Amino acid sequence: MSEDWDKLAGEQGEEIATSHFKRAFALGSMGARVSASALAGKLGSMVMPASKEKRDAYLEAAYTKNAHRVVEALGKLKGASMKVGQMLSVDPELLPPEFASVMSSLQSQAPPMTYATVKAQIERAFDLPIEDVFSYFDPSPVGAASIGQVHRARLISGEDVAVKVQYPKVAESLESDLKSLRSLLSYGRAVFEKQRLDAYLSEVREVIIQEADYLAEARNLEGFGEVVRAREGLSAPRPYMQWTRPCVLVMEFMEGRPLEEALREMGPGQRRDQLLVRWVDTYAWMFHVCHELHADPHPGNFLLDAQDNLVLLDFGCIKSFDPALTDGFLDVLDACWQNEPARAIASYARMGFGTGSTKESRLEPELLLEYHRIILAPFLEDAPFDFASWSPTREGKLFVLRHPSLLALAPPPQVLSFFRVLSGIKGLLSKMDARLNVYQMAREMARERGRLTLT
Repeated sequence: MSEDWDKLAGEQGEEIATSHFKRAFALGSMGARVSASALAGKLGSMVMPASKEKRDAYLEAAYTKNAHRVVEALGKLKGASMKVGQMLSVDPELLPPEFASVMSSLQSQAPPMTYATVKAQIERAFDLPIEDVFSYFDPSPVGAASIGQVHRARLISGEDVAVKVQYPKVAESLESDLKSLRSLLSYGRAVFEKQRLDAYLSEVREVIIQEADYLAEARNLEGFGEVVRAREGLSAPRPYMQWTRPCVLVMEFMEGRPLEEALREMGPGQRRDQLLVRWVDTYAWMFHVCHELHADPHPGNFLLDAQDNLVLLDFGCIKSFDPALTDGFLDVLDACWQNEPARAIASYARMGFGTGSTKESRLEPELLLEYHRIILAPFLEDAPFDFASWSPTREGKLFVLRHPSLLALAPPPQVLSFFRVLSGIKGLLSKMDARLNVYQMAREMARERGRLTLT
């Protein structure tokens, strides 16, 4: 039986570099090529005796070419390298538009590993021939991501399942990958923002350590997955614990189309707006009511089924939060609605912003009001908000550079994953040119949690 699967697989897939030297060399070579190309592009545009439009088109073509180089390298390496690319691609603000567009392919279209590697991983995990576990196994994956890839299969007992198979030596290569990626910063300043990428690398380490344990993910599917499945309009796969190992996860197969693809095809209109509202509301419910968060928000982790249910995938990164912290963000919003910036400063201090010194800082309340108008703009006006025209990261950073006292609001480590989720939500809303009234959604949540001062 498995010989037939071998034949079906043909020569598809790619071998994954597992040695530290090969991975570091691949990243270094890619960085050097991107740096040289970016410099050549800038110099070329400066000496071109042409119109500004032609120079801009020349630079855009150079950026796009470099983006394809980066995607090719990160997609082949998987692990930490690909996870960084995925995280950067979620929010269009973090990269030049040409890079963001090309790198979004890392969310669901990365080159898979070979079927021979998949088979070896499965048989090593179960210490059984693959045909003793599955009566059918599709050698072509339905999706390939940073930590592993997913195949459709059928258990010997007859259930249709999705089988998530981890790439070889993901955990072992983590520290080496991160070291190489940090050195890449010296090459890629024309592409990546150093300070932002450093923070991402630190978080990537924690995320990969967590996501590389498929037994933990299966427990998340049993626990938090049950909470998700109980909510109307949401769904999540159930795990098969008896067939799950640290690097192989067997779960219920879920029918559906990638969310972003489905949204694009349906185009602007009431149905798409309603789905986006439900998607945003799902995250608000998880964070403020459940105090747990599906903390990997890139669109490749969501399907839309035939009944317009949102299907949540990839429960490898579930974060828990103190209710006092989740309510604290609602307190800040309520302080904004009541025009009480001093109360907002006190709320930040209680949540641990500014290493506990925010309350005693010289942060001017009026300055905080101006800052909030930038970073909290969608929540401050009772009207549909145009997310495509909102650039809080860029504008907020410039504002802080002009007013360094705002550094007193440095966030505590435990909220960084929440901010990454917000960035992912904002990214999809921007890509969809969404115009949503999230002000009303936020006020309703504050009312539900008893954090609304005035109705």
